[in-house]
Amino acid sequence: MIVGYDYVVLVAGFITAAAFTDYRTRKIPNWLTVPTAVLGLLYHSFAPNGFGPWMALAGFAIGFGLLLLPWLLGGGGMGDVKMLAALGSWLGPIGILVAFACGAGIAALMAMSLMFGSVVTSGISSTQRKFLTAGANGGTVNADAKAKKTKRVLPFAIPVAIGTYLTLAWMLLRS
Repeated sequence: MIVGYDYVVLVAGFITAAAFTDYRTRKIPNWLTVPTAVLGLLYHSFAPNGFGPWMALAGFAIGFGLLLLPWLLGGGGMGDVKMLAALGSWLGPIGILVAFACGAGIAALMAMSLMFGSVVTSGISSTQRKFLTAGANGGTVNADAKAKKTKRVLPFAIPVAIGTYLTLAWMLLRS
């Protein structure tokens, strides 16, 4: 398949919108994923440089299947599943696997940096809180027990977007 700049702009526009929406709302809405999937199937069915409807459907199915089991087990959102399915209809079976692998690797690195940053800051802030919350009688107040634990959620569309940009660059270089 010969990749044109129009194709890159359409795919990059979708994944950027999905990443931005996921970051802001922690959801990827159907009004973004469903039309994108249909447009991907139509593009590859009728565009002269598309790879055909069967490859687009195969990419859709693979994209959908990649996160279906984690969603069924409670490890992700259905918006992520639909986002990958829509992306698969544009990238095809090989492209969605490459984008997903890159995105999963980037997500792992982001998660490790979040965990490392959390461990470092919790150790520092715990020590600081003990000194800063000393009572009038010289005792310390247990500030750690009172500290509200925040749940850190990594929006998966962001690393997938980075993986998609890398995949699109690879596709452009191959054309």
